[in-house]
Amino acid sequence: MSEDNCWKWNEFVEIGNTIHRMRRQVRILQAKYALGIANQLIDNGFIIDLPIKDQQLYETLLLKIAEYLDGNAEAGLDEDLFDITFSPKKSGIQTGFTCDVNNGTQSVCYYIKTHQYGSTEDNIKSIKPPDTKELFVYKILHHIGIGPQAHFIIPSRGTKKTIYIATKDCHLVLLSSLIKNTANNNALLQLDLISRILCLRDCADNTSNCGQVGETPMIVDFRIEKQSQGYAKLDILDKFYEGNSEFHYSGLMEIAIKTTNTVKMDIMNKSLQEWKLLENIERAESEINGLVKRYDGKMKFENDLQRYVQDLKTTVAVLIKS
Repeated sequence: MSEDNCWKWNEFVEIGNTIHRMRRQVRILQAKYALGIANQLIDNGFIIDLPIKDQQLYETLLLKIAEYLDGNAEAGLDEDLFDITFSPKKSGIQTGFTCDVNNGTQSVCYYIKTHQYGSTEDNIKSIKPPDTKELFVYKILHHIGIGPQAHFIIPSRGTKKTIYIATKDCHLVLLSSLIKNTANNNALLQLDLISRILCLRDCADNTSNCGQVGETPMIVDFRIEKQSQGYAKLDILDKFYEGNSEFHYSGLMEIAIKTTNTVKMDIMNKSLQEWKLLENIERAESEINGLVKRYDGKMKFENDLQRYVQDLKTTVAVLIKS
């Protein structure tokens, strides 16, 4: 990479991160200047040689800059008070970045990544369409208080198979950072229970994808896969009591699942009352169906949500009857 191209890249990123705070005429001039830089970087082959995460950052900032090119995009009433910056995310195989919004007194961070089986650092050709079950799970976890606020961002250009998931920082203490004195046994059992209900993988058994906010369980990442035999779990209560090896727990989770069945039953009943699962299943389903309908023809989805939801209701009914 030449020094000149690196300088132009840094200049482009700086404009992209600050253009929303510029005055109208300055915004137009800076937008034209930044797009000129972008064209030079494309012509020089600089962008295509960037890591995938920086290429995605480039595309995001390019769209943002282009909105101000003709001056029609007006800054919000308080945009001069906000500083918005994007940077590549520090971990994980999926393409993504972080977005920090600062108004001078408060700062909010969003973690933005591609959907499960979206583009990765190693192979952008591995993209598969987003699974509506994944989007549904983000919504229902938030509705029942076990997941962060989530937003789904669909690019206006490019592939019809990429969706970005932005989750608001919830000040999570990762399971990997908890110790016996700070872990809440009830919260850990709730992580186990909801993972079983929703058929989640790489979740409660991955100490970097879940943890606690205070004494509340929290899940920030997971995997969910299509299951040919369906998602209903008629034996879920027995497995919850047994603490079976479905998730291969260790450490604090391994200790938690050895809790007596009487205590587990009490936690399950209180959780079902608190979570209002049937109500929130329908709420999340309606939201995702609305998203799919809104982007019909613009985005491809893997969609067996209807079967998944029906099976979830069957599983919940089993627990309620117990």
